[in-house]
Amino acid sequence: MKKIKTIIVDDETKALDGLKVLLKDVDEIELCAACENGVEAIESIEKHKPDLLFLDIQMPEVNGFEVLNNIPEEIMPVVIFTTAYDQYALKAFEMHAVDYLLKPFSNERFYESLNHAKKIITKNKIDLLSLISDYQKEIKDKIENKLINETENNFPQKRLVVKSSGKIYFLNFDDIKYFEAEDYYLSIHTKNKNLLIRESLKNIEQKLPANQFVRIHRSRIINSDFIEVIQPHFNNDFYVTLKDGSKLKGSRNYKENLNL
Repeated sequence: MKKIKTIIVDDETKALDGLKVLLKDVDEIELCAACENGVEAIESIEKHKPDLLFLDIQMPEVNGFEVLNNIPEEIMPVVIFTTAYDQYALKAFEMHAVDYLLKPFSNERFYESLNHAKKIITKNKIDLLSLISDYQKEIKDKIENKLINETENNFPQKRLVVKSSGKIYFLNFDDIKYFEAEDYYLSIHTKNKNLLIRESLKNIEQKLPANQFVRIHRSRIINSDFIEVIQPHFNNDFYVTLKDGSKLKGSRNYKENLNL
């Protein structure tokens, strides 16, 4: 079997030695070079034309992103970033990295990443972009969800953090008018924008301040600060008109939430 030519790059000697140990007993790997800076990395990549590159990001003089910017597309290897800083993750995937190992990572996490890279390298080019894209999305989602959870913990009961169309939004509770469930999605109507997210109304309700948001229907939650008029309707149901003119139907099962 043809060996997978590999280069590792890290300005910390201990981290570089750690990668060497992890790769030492992997039969398919041929370690061509271990580089301690970006300049050395560029020279080694041009010389050896590796299949796989483990690349640190924060390095003096030439960082990991600058290394990739100096590599011709025709010899660009499969790239796995290794770094102690999670703020570069989204940019790393924009540069078509196949994975992002956040230090300190476990042996299990390292070999998971390596095995996926090996599959990509041994696949033909038709499948390559598809494999990278699917795996990038999986890891990117994990990073974004981690960011959302951390933000919610840091700013409890101040704002709602949601992901929509690949972007993360920070919504002030006072700007949200109402939520409405639509099939498998949830629409959020605010003063300035409407967002569609993949989330259940039940999960969102648990994140909202109970003294401000009221459930009026199994598929609707409204911000009580925006209520202008409540009108009775047939069969003991009702309609709520908001200050912007929006008219939302409420169910008799939720009338007590509005003290009706």
